[in-house]
Amino acid sequence: MAAKSKSKPKQSAQKTPAAKAAAPSRLKAEVPRTLTFPPGFWSQNWIPAVVLMGLAVVLYAASSGFGYVLDDQMVIWENAYVQKGFGGLRDIFAYDSFMGFFQKKEALYLLEGGRYRPLSLATFAVEVGIFGKDHPGVSHIVNIVLYGLTGVLLFRILAGLFPMKENGRWYFSLAFLASLIFVLHPLHTECIANIKGRDEIMALLGSLGALYAVLKYYDRNSSGWLVLAGVSLFLALLSKENAVTFVAVIPLTVWFCTKLPSGRSLTSTLPLLAATFLFIIVRYKALGFMLSHGKPITDLMNDPFMGMTGGEKLATTFLTLGWYLKLLFVPHPLTHDYYPYHVPKVTFSDWRVLLSLALYLGMGIWALLNLRKRSVPAYAIAFWLLTLSIVSNLVVSVGTFMNERFTYMPSIAFCILAAWFITRKLPEWFKEQPEQPGILATGLMIAVAAFFGWKTITRVPDWKNAASLNEAAIRVSYNSARSHCFYVTSLYKDVYQKTKDPVQKAALVDSMEYHIKRSLEINPNYSAALVMRSAVAAARFEQDHQLDKLFHEFEYIMEKIPYNPNFRNFLDQYMKYLDGSNADKYVAFCHRAGYEFYFQKKNDPQTALKFLQFGIDRQTEDIRLLDDASEVYTALGDPAKAAEMKARANAQRY
Repeated sequence: MAAKSKSKPKQSAQKTPAAKAAAPSRLKAEVPRTLTFPPGFWSQNWIPAVVLMGLAVVLYAASSGFGYVLDDQMVIWENAYVQKGFGGLRDIFAYDSFMGFFQKKEALYLLEGGRYRPLSLATFAVEVGIFGKDHPGVSHIVNIVLYGLTGVLLFRILAGLFPMKENGRWYFSLAFLASLIFVLHPLHTECIANIKGRDEIMALLGSLGALYAVLKYYDRNSSGWLVLAGVSLFLALLSKENAVTFVAVIPLTVWFCTKLPSGRSLTSTLPLLAATFLFIIVRYKALGFMLSHGKPITDLMNDPFMGMTGGEKLATTFLTLGWYLKLLFVPHPLTHDYYPYHVPKVTFSDWRVLLSLALYLGMGIWALLNLRKRSVPAYAIAFWLLTLSIVSNLVVSVGTFMNERFTYMPSIAFCILAAWFITRKLPEWFKEQPEQPGILATGLMIAVAAFFGWKTITRVPDWKNAASLNEAAIRVSYNSARSHCFYVTSLYKDVYQKTKDPVQKAALVDSMEYHIKRSLEINPNYSAALVMRSAVAAARFEQDHQLDKLFHEFEYIMEKIPYNPNFRNFLDQYMKYLDGSNADKYVAFCHRAGYEFYFQKKNDPQTALKFLQFGIDRQTEDIRLLDDASEVYTALGDPAKAAEMKARANAQRY
């Protein structure tokens, strides 16, 4: 343990405000086991609070000028309920969080499980109601403020759980340093710089609020704090479901940091369980099911484990769990895209999987053996395992291999562990005073802060817009089908369609062709990439005017996704655009697409007739198309129209 001072505690002019607020340090360094929530804490500790809030603002200030990216489309600017402002609040709380985007319940079945996170959507709707539509800067500023408040609240809680040592310095205390690392950590960039990440921010803020309220209950013995704890956790759950893990984290923390018996420490679970039960009822009423809607997922992008054996799924899951640990300590490189197959499909013969499995088994066993000793590392491990469990793919499927935002809540464990090591363990090893800046500990603290701060500041600009984000992703997630597809999509919509220079357009087509080909090499049945392949084929046609090649591309895509609405809409519009092209080639394509594919192969006379009509409108008396149409009308039960088409065809023959 850390070296102890033989001098008696006393008030002195040299003592910092934070030190005055701390409890007497007669307990062992790693065993706080007392709560310090004296009145006037903030008046004595406003400096660290301002530092943490100011740091959050400095790190993420640039994002206030950013726009909407990624899932912001689904939860904000194309979410019909959010765009209604105050008028959409009722629907936001009544339905799945993506219902406002899809507008059809059946479309929700494309995703694994359900999404009921109405509180963050409600804040977006309120912003629309107050400021009007399309003000992403306001949303970004709100995220930054909430993030700073989370860092400040974390500091307050940790200052009570881990009181500063006698003669310690607030800027080198466990509580402040853990909160500092939390605010600096680059893994949080996705949650803060992406507006949609507010669900994670609010879930943690509400969960920490519930923890603080429970601790105040034990400190003040006032039942009002328990009510507040239940309300705070309920709001956290309405933000995101992973807040449910604090039903275990809170009593664990109370037991770990106090002398209370287990039975007394479990008292706090009653309002937490009540809040959870209420949330489950509300969620079930909104979604109509608990965890699974029971519909099969057929898209690899929504179920990355598709086609894997049970062993491969478990092995790949442990690979990602090890990856999370690596990113905590070395958050580089960072990406928003961990889709197939940036995370590779592996088996238990992979050494990385075995190492991860060994680490987690070792951590779990060691934590169980050392929790009763009130070991801070054991508590941090338990915190990590509990909060990560729900997004690990071991408990429920989350629809993706992993995401950096999933570490937002669990990363508190790493921050506590790192701060404990720097402020208490290192001084103990080198016989220095705990929570006083020794040379080695100071150097390590500066190195960690500098690296994390630099990494965060350089990562934030990647979230400026779709183009910058996707360009950053393909550099890291080269083996992700999604990253290449999204990159092509942003190039096509944001650059190619706005470019007039033919030389630049030709270069863009080359780039788009390369990346869409790479996307489909990874996932040949990726519908979004196939849709973009049709757009790229059209862009190439504008360069080389090879109509046969264009129609060949359309037919290949048609075979893959014949009823994809995005592809069909694009193809219908482009067929109208091609109306003045080579008539023979145009008509021949209409015959192949309408008669041979949709009518003969797919037995779909309605769609077949649509393509045949394109050709007839182009070449009004083409015998082959008129014969095709006659047969299709017969199949549709319209003999009069069939006879008309046959008569027109015969008139051309004779």
